[in-house]
Amino acid sequence: MPKQFLLFAPFFLFFSVLYGQSALVSDPVFIRTDYGYELIGRLRDRILIFRDRYDDFVVQGFDAQMKLSWTKELDDLDHRGTRILGVVPGRNDFSVVYQTRRRGHTVLRIHKYDPGANLIDSMEVKDYGERIFNTPKLELEQSDDRNCVVVYNTAERDRIEATCIYLDKMQTPWDHMAIVEDVSDIFESREPEVTLSNNGQFFWITERNNRKSKLERHELEVIRFDGSGVNINHTPLGSYLTVELKFAFDHQSQQLTGAGLWTDKGRERSSGVFYLRLKPGRDSSMILKYEAFDEKFLSILRQKDVAEGSKGIVDAQLQEVLLRQDGGIILVAERYREVQRGASAGRGFFRDGMRMIVDYYYDDVFVLAIQPNGQVQWKSALHKKQYSQDDDGTFSSYFLMRTPERMRFFFNDEIKYENTCSEYVLSAAGEFDRNSLLNTLNQSLRLRFRDALQMNANECLVPSEYRGRLKLVLLRF
Repeated sequence: MPKQFLLFAPFFLFFSVLYGQSALVSDPVFIRTDYGYELIGRLRDRILIFRDRYDDFVVQGFDAQMKLSWTKELDDLDHRGTRILGVVPGRNDFSVVYQTRRRGHTVLRIHKYDPGANLIDSMEVKDYGERIFNTPKLELEQSDDRNCVVVYNTAERDRIEATCIYLDKMQTPWDHMAIVEDVSDIFESREPEVTLSNNGQFFWITERNNRKSKLERHELEVIRFDGSGVNINHTPLGSYLTVELKFAFDHQSQQLTGAGLWTDKGRERSSGVFYLRLKPGRDSSMILKYEAFDEKFLSILRQKDVAEGSKGIVDAQLQEVLLRQDGGIILVAERYREVQRGASAGRGFFRDGMRMIVDYYYDDVFVLAIQPNGQVQWKSALHKKQYSQDDDGTFSSYFLMRTPERMRFFFNDEIKYENTCSEYVLSAAGEFDRNSLLNTLNQSLRLRFRDALQMNANECLVPSEYRGRLKLVLLRF
């Protein structure tokens, strides 16, 4: 039976659904002139957001009824020359990791705040010095428990510079640099994959020789950074072209687990999935298995019979690799493409000065469960069709809320101002139901599901942007 949300109160929005589900909508916040914002989540009895307003940084707190209760400027953060790398929530605090400029030097710093946005600790992590020709380009990766972060510098193509920080202790257990050969050839294919364990093992993973003419030397290069230094390992990938690949670190078995899409034709068409499991530094314990999509699954996904010569899935994009308790994985992929329209689309502007048009298509999602031996246990196709124009796909795609019993996929049915939202509820056995979630008619809501935040097993926070105003939607199940 579809679950419909109902308007309840005039001053703040409250939606209720069957089986005890509900949603609260916050007071609106004007963000038209903001550079960006980040959801922190709940600390104590407040839900917090961090905002970069160009000329200052502020944190705002919402009470249990999602009413805006306070706003505090972080005046200890100098906005000039400052770039926020990440806002990382902890159990009873949150940390702002940022880079700033000081007398021509790039400096990495961390400020830690309590739930009231009061500064409780700060730390200068690293001074990168005066690098005129290779200004540091810093990125941040955080562990699953959000206590460990690694900041890595990708400004120089022949080396990787990484620094690990434990946020609870405000300590830097290691800071290493690795020299990489032939890195330009790696960057021609796709960006490296990175993953970080809770105990500070950072993995930089790239592919080599992912070309038909070099498949006999097709391999992964896995660079591990940890307290003992830097270790480089090469792992063969077999005789298939890979389209996409993602990794996660299995803390239970202390292994790297990955999965991806492969092809035996062009890279725009995925022929199947593959599973990879290895002990860092030990080739002998590796598991690698490729499996093709069967015709029945392809027919279900396309909702029509598979024609001869058209096997495979076009425009498939790997979105997530989720670990299972038994050592297997859940692979989530989505059909995505973007189209630039106009004779001068490659240049970005028409000859008369008009801006080019970019169409975004986010269509069906497909989910596969893979066992620890690499065998595919089940496959599910979740149908949707989303189209938008010139919005970078901001309101498209989906948000996945996970519990041990089920997965819930939330998404907008259509990308427009007044819209219906739906969910797929997927069981551990691959069975699913599609339900109506809510209707935004006359509610001034445009939900950014892809940027939602899961706060616990029963709640998630979804940002909504509507004509320059931000609202937070708290969904409870």
